[in-house]
Amino acid sequence: MIDLISEKSKRYKFIIGSFVLALAFLAISFACGVYTNPAHEILERPFAIFIFGFIGCWVLIILAKIIMTPLLQRDEDYYQKGDDDQDV
Repeated sequence: MIDLISEKSKRYKFIIGSFVLALAFLAISFACGVYTNPAHEILERPFAIFIFGFIGCWVLIILAKIIMTPLLQRDEDYYQKGDDDQDV
């Protein structure tokens, strides 16, 4: 697996920075009136549900690869480090 950001401190700064940037983008778009239309009007446009689903799937894949993989991935010798079967 490719680790895009190798240092933990940089990784956490990137995650927090991305969250703050997304929140700022949401606040600016809300202030500009992007979300004044009801949701059912937006989804009634042609191919709107298809585009929403496609973008949503890619967002989930990117989040899983960039954020979740480094948090959940273990070293190759993770299970060998705690080996206490030498006395058996």
